[in-house]
Amino acid sequence: MCHLNMLKFYQIADSSQCDASELIMIEYTISPCLGWHALTNQLYDCWPLQSPNEYNMIPCNGLRMNWFGARIDSVRSAEEFNVSFRITASDGFYQYIVNRGFYPGNWTQAKNWCESVECPSAEVATEDNCCLHHVNLHSCPRTQLSSRNATICGPWIGPQGSIFTHTPSKVDNMSHQNWTLPLTLFTAGHTSLIAHIRIFKVQIALHTTLEVLPSTVCGDGVCNGTETCETCRSDCGLCMSIIAAIVVPCALLMVSGIAAISWIYYQKRKLFWDESWIINHEEIRPDTGVRNALGSLASMANPGSLQGQNVQVFTETGIYKSKVVAIKKILKNTFGITMDVRREVRQLRELEHNNLCKFVGASIDIPYVYILTEYCPKGSLYDVLQNDDVPLNWSFRISFAADIARGMAYLHSRKLFHGRLKSSNCCIDDRWTIKITDFGVPILRKVDTKIKNIEMNEYENSDSKRRYERVYLPPELLHYDKLPPPEPTTDIYSYAIILIEIATRQDPTAEDTSQDDGTWRPPLPELDRGSGETFCPNPSKYQELIKYCWDEDMASRPTFETIKKILVEINPSKMSPVDSMMSMMEKYSKDLEILVAERTQELELEKQKTDRLLYSMLPKPVADKLRQGKGVDAQGYESCTIFFSDIIGFTSIASQSTPIQVVALLNKLYTTFDDILDRHDVYKVETIGDAYMVVSGLPQKNARHACEIANMALDLIAVCDQFVIPHMPQWKFCIRAGTHSGSVVAGVVGLKMPRYCLFGDTVNTASRMESTGEALKIQISGVTRQILDSFGCYIMESRGQINVKGKGMMETWWLKGRRNIDEILKRDSLAQGNSLHKSIPDIQSDPLEEKKLSSRETPPTPVSQSRVYVHDGKEKTNSFANLIDIDN
Repeated sequence: MCHLNMLKFYQIADSSQCDASELIMIEYTISPCLGWHALTNQLYDCWPLQSPNEYNMIPCNGLRMNWFGARIDSVRSAEEFNVSFRITASDGFYQYIVNRGFYPGNWTQAKNWCESVECPSAEVATEDNCCLHHVNLHSCPRTQLSSRNATICGPWIGPQGSIFTHTPSKVDNMSHQNWTLPLTLFTAGHTSLIAHIRIFKVQIALHTTLEVLPSTVCGDGVCNGTETCETCRSDCGLCMSIIAAIVVPCALLMVSGIAAISWIYYQKRKLFWDESWIINHEEIRPDTGVRNALGSLASMANPGSLQGQNVQVFTETGIYKSKVVAIKKILKNTFGITMDVRREVRQLRELEHNNLCKFVGASIDIPYVYILTEYCPKGSLYDVLQNDDVPLNWSFRISFAADIARGMAYLHSRKLFHGRLKSSNCCIDDRWTIKITDFGVPILRKVDTKIKNIEMNEYENSDSKRRYERVYLPPELLHYDKLPPPEPTTDIYSYAIILIEIATRQDPTAEDTSQDDGTWRPPLPELDRGSGETFCPNPSKYQELIKYCWDEDMASRPTFETIKKILVEINPSKMSPVDSMMSMMEKYSKDLEILVAERTQELELEKQKTDRLLYSMLPKPVADKLRQGKGVDAQGYESCTIFFSDIIGFTSIASQSTPIQVVALLNKLYTTFDDILDRHDVYKVETIGDAYMVVSGLPQKNARHACEIANMALDLIAVCDQFVIPHMPQWKFCIRAGTHSGSVVAGVVGLKMPRYCLFGDTVNTASRMESTGEALKIQISGVTRQILDSFGCYIMESRGQINVKGKGMMETWWLKGRRNIDEILKRDSLAQGNSLHKSIPDIQSDPLEEKKLSSRETPPTPVSQSRVYVHDGKEKTNSFANLIDIDN
């Protein structure tokens, strides 16, 4: 028998139509082998379910199997992988099944059953209740193919370690064509894989081969398979990339370290020999004056007078490279740049801290050596503390103390000690930050002889200066004629005196010179407890810090690092002076924002009031244009409906009432009318006396303008029927109303008091409908009647022919009521942008009785004093408020 080794994983062949052209590449190798059930392996072969052997193979006739997916040439032992194959069947296969008697029925029934049958579980599935009643994979290792007794080759080892010869069987119908089954192989070597299915009473097997590689075990001392230096260092050792990743950075780090050390050494040597700090005396230009505290200029004409006025001139200034610098003058008989001087200058130039004045340079021309440092425009701390015009809350004071502590801590960390620390050597820059000055370069600062004939010679040689300097010296130095090099404890003691100055804002020297015996020191400040920025946040802690700093035992005095921590405990807010000022500004800004918001809200409310007033006088679109400064052109409207009403007997009512009562009556009446108007799509044009004019269909065009006016008019009549005159309750209140529909022209007339006016014959006709009407009745023209009639929901009654001034005989109508509200609402919902008043009940008949008014109650025909009407341009025109009326 032969073992077929497929080189191509995607071969598809039909045993009934197989020829050489369909096999792309097949390699035949002859070796002892056993196929599935001891049968010769082909691409795929078909057998009957009963007694399958190499002699009774049957044609597949349209049943096809093929592998699909990525080709797998090898797998690792004990590693799971997926095997995918496809099963398809043509109509010829189902005809073949029926012809062989494998299915009782025709081939269409066989196909439908096979593609739609719901299969039971694999354990009970048979050819009678499931189409694909067996689908699984078999594996045949080469080591087991020599056994002629093996009827089913294997092994298959499941997840629990049980040994099987094949995978568990799967079942389904033919709608499931693509199958993917998980597989794990354990026996290393050349292995055959067989996909095996059973369909109806036919079975088919599809064959391929692959290589099972030995499993890799990290730690067995053998680097094989997929083991690499990355996945198993114990077997394969370190990768060269890892070795390089370790060695190269170490080498680079070492080289970088050597380079950095060399560069630092080079820079130090360069800085050591650099003489750019030496300044030519001619490059220093004198300032225009000497600046006093807070940066103002003080006259030097009489230094004694300055002291008498308690104004401290804290330093001499000059101009170097267009910048103001502080100048320290030192008299020297001789001076040379030695190695020690270079070392001291280099140490000073290397310092970089926010609380230290920068060293600018020095002019070393004898007899005067100038030391130039950064200038602080706010003056010294002594100047600021002595100036009562400068308000300092405790946030500022604690911030000053913290700035000094930070600067001194930095100096001490660089093994540089001040030795002359006092409030006059603590300067304040324009950001209210303390910067310490007058430190370092002791050789350069050493005075050979007292300076003579300079601006401050009187103060330099005065007892006041000596007393001021002596108060900062600790007791252990007072017995020295020549002060030794400074120590850290010296600066700590001086810092205690500065803390007292900050708390009291007073000169630290004794007022009584008799007390100045060398052992005197200022008393502890008396600090009151309280809340707010004017009180020390922790008085007892502050006093303890002063005691701690001037302790007679030098070893017990704290370091500046410790002082920094104590100051944080005293003032946990950690606010700098700038932060404090910014906090105050932020608070002011927030208050200002609230105030602006309130004023803006008030302005918006006033604007809304103005808008409401403006919109009550003019239509909103017209008002918006006028407010924007735009012109409003007259506009014609082809169809609209105008309503007029008038109070019957108003002259009699007015004659029997006071003016206040008349105003109250009209206000109550028209307020009621206005409330009703809000329910309808109408616009009130104007109210003049007892006359009331309303229009619908403009300025917003409305297809149902006649309905809106009719509904509104019925509401007004209903309200007037129940209206009671407050001061004349016995008087029957009546109005008459009239409407007419037609075209008009609308526009704004006037500048000082612009009026929205209507022009056209429609206005005059609507006015005549009102003036010729009757009490509590609505007279409408024939045009309006035709429009309302088209809706079919209004009750109207013909009045007959009447003589209308300027129009002749006209047939008019009484609007009695309305009906079929549901139908109205239904139609209204279909009309875009219109509304229908729902509050008035159906009127089946005229609820109002005819009321005959006596000649006393009937007012005269209203004159057209407020109406302007243009009639074909033939009549004489009189322009009044917003209607034009022409009398024949």
